[in-house]
Amino acid sequence: MSKQSELDAIYEKLARDYGKLNDKQISYAIKEVGRVRADIAELLTEFAADDGTIKRQRLSRLLRELDGVEKALRENGMTAMTQVVTQSTEFAIANSPLIVAGIEKLNKRTVDYVIRRFGDDGLVLSDRIWGTSGEIRDSIATVLRTGIIRGDAVGTMVRDVRKVYANETWKIKRLVVTEGNTAYRVGSANSVRDSKVADYVRVNENGSRHGNHTNHKCYKLAQEDRYGEGKGVFKPTDTEIYLPHPNCSSYITAVLKDEYL
Repeated sequence: MSKQSELDAIYEKLARDYGKLNDKQISYAIKEVGRVRADIAELLTEFAADDGTIKRQRLSRLLRELDGVEKALRENGMTAMTQVVTQSTEFAIANSPLIVAGIEKLNKRTVDYVIRRFGDDGLVLSDRIWGTSGEIRDSIATVLRTGIIRGDAVGTMVRDVRKVYANETWKIKRLVVTEGNTAYRVGSANSVRDSKVADYVRVNENGSRHGNHTNHKCYKLAQEDRYGEGKGVFKPTDTEIYLPHPNCSSYITAVLKDEYL
């Protein structure tokens, strides 16, 4: 087996291991953001009348109180996503098979880039968290408005809020998968950029489990020969390889210089 093949095998295993970490990150983020459910239950109890319902006259005030819930959603979400980005960066750099110096600075540079990176939608990470938090808040407000008008008991509305949150968790999962994998790819690319044994990286699309994966941007990048160095080979500074598309789990490997083969 050539040195390049050995290196590719290491990266492939690392990608599988990172996938397991990302699954844990998804569970953590959903749980962290979901802590607001207890706040909502407490809020509904405070607004309840003696018969266990909330009077229509108190509806407007209750909905205004949800602004505090949305703020908590944003804060919990930012805390969770910052940890996801940091963990993913540190995993990529600490486990890199390449020798690089100044790991702490490299970690910080990567984390700062991912958090402040503007996507194709013109948004940074905090903007996406604000948007997701607002959507979850609106869904909760809708179910509470319906429950109060219908005369549902507080216990019933609490259960309905839990159902709403469960239905909205796919948005949190999408954020974790997208931003976590972006941090992992940027960390991998930066490790190559700061090494002495490679000038190029290869994009490895990891979506064969999807029926339409050939339509994904990562697949197209993996087939492109931009620099005449082979399919999927790019410079580590080519930013389009960092986030080919939302929910992308493609990964980056180093392409050794000829003298190290």
